[in-house]
Amino acid sequence: MEQEIAIEEQIRDAVAVAEAPLDVDKDEIKSAKSLGVESMEVGQVLSAGQVRIYDTRTREESICSRNNLAHNLQKKRPDGSIVFTTVKPKTGPVRGTHLCMLHANYPERKYYDTLGLDTCLKDNLTSAYQVRRHMEKRHKTEWGTIKEELANREKAEAKEEKAKDRALQEAILKQATKAEPPMYVKGE
Repeated sequence: MEQEIAIEEQIRDAVAVAEAPLDVDKDEIKSAKSLGVESMEVGQVLSAGQVRIYDTRTREESICSRNNLAHNLQKKRPDGSIVFTTVKPKTGPVRGTHLCMLHANYPERKYYDTLGLDTCLKDNLTSAYQVRRHMEKRHKTEWGTIKEELANREKAEAKEEKAKDRALQEAILKQATKAEPPMYVKGE
């Protein structure tokens, strides 16, 4: 009962973003007339409006239609906590400083451009783990391409390293066969 009252209060106190008229397609009206509806007239159609809602954990702001507001305010997380509220948080959302790997300012961006990968504007991830998860979930194809390229690079570097080691071993072996055995002087 208390929760229902709290939701109703939030719905009442929700701050409107905009109340804009909806576009009505005149062809839809003509097709309704062809179905035998004699008189149909559109004056002005208004949307229910939009309001701001905030995630209770991340404090991120979202825009929600008034039609969906009650439904969104009833959403709960698996632990039972409420997901959204219309009450603006006192502090802003949690922001990170890590860039998406496809961001224009990412260090390897020029290389990714040669691969033809898209860019992403995400620049507020909170950790390297979040960067990886963002790539896995939002950029599946690009992430696969990057992983394959990294694997190919690592194989090429390992092959190059092996070749250097082999060349060094051959040089040591040649040096050892050319060198004269050391002279031992039998001491008194």
